[in-house]
Amino acid sequence: MRKQQRNIAIVLWVAFLMAIAAEGVFFSLFNPDELAMASGHEWEAMGAYTVGFFCFWGSFAVCGLLAVRLTRALPRERLRHFVQG
Repeated sequence: MRKQQRNIAIVLWVAFLMAIAAEGVFFSLFNPDELAMASGHEWEAMGAYTVGFFCFWGSFAVCGLLAVRLTRALPRERLRHFVQG
């Protein structure tokens, strides 16, 4: 497996695990039925759990992929340019 594919797989797996934990904490504090009433929508609890999970998973994945992208090593040519100038 290439390094980039491995990094993406690691980020997605960690984001998945964090989404499970975040959803557990969030929905322990907030009742999905009360959230639906406050927003004016008629949601079932399972729908709120599903949407919440995918929102958490997506946001954690984006943060993880951004961190991987920002910490990636610079090519030698660009690194030399930053050191000299």
